[in-house]
Amino acid sequence: MQLSQIAILSLFGFALATPQQQKRAASDIEGDISTLSSGLTAFHTAIKDLSGSIEDDQATTYLTTYAGLMASLKEATSHIKSADSLASSDSETIHSAVDSLTTEVVDTLKDANSKASIVASSDYSSQVCQALSTLTTETDDFYDALEDIIDSDYVSDVDDFQSTVESSFSTTKSTYGC
Repeated sequence: MQLSQIAILSLFGFALATPQQQKRAASDIEGDISTLSSGLTAFHTAIKDLSGSIEDDQATTYLTTYAGLMASLKEATSHIKSADSLASSDSETIHSAVDSLTTEVVDTLKDANSKASIVASSDYSSQVCQALSTLTTETDDFYDALEDIIDSDYVSDVDDFQSTVESSFSTTKSTYGC
């Protein structure tokens, strides 16, 4: 009898100790998008700073900002996936933030296009193609997750944002010969 009580108490204790997935609030998602925007700005700056032939410090900065951007993107997507549907007012705020973020992604990719010859002459094209492929997939996941929780009034806009970004990625991949 005591063994069964110990087993039940152990299972109960294990259940309490196991972290539960918390639902994310709209303000958390807004913060994630802000963090993502900051990471994208740093990555954009690293791209704009590429000049001549890529030196080790430029490559390190690029890789560091890329890693930070990827971490922010994955975290934002994860948090969006763990959120309930957004209220209309929250959806409006997040829609506005994602609209700005989309413009920033497009601008970053345009600047990346202008650096293709520098990247190619430094023999980094395959690494950039791999990064573009990963970013495309993760960005699609971000927009898809957002479509699932945003108010229905904004779903078509989010889909348009995603299409705009996909088109920019496609152009950049083509520029780099991916």
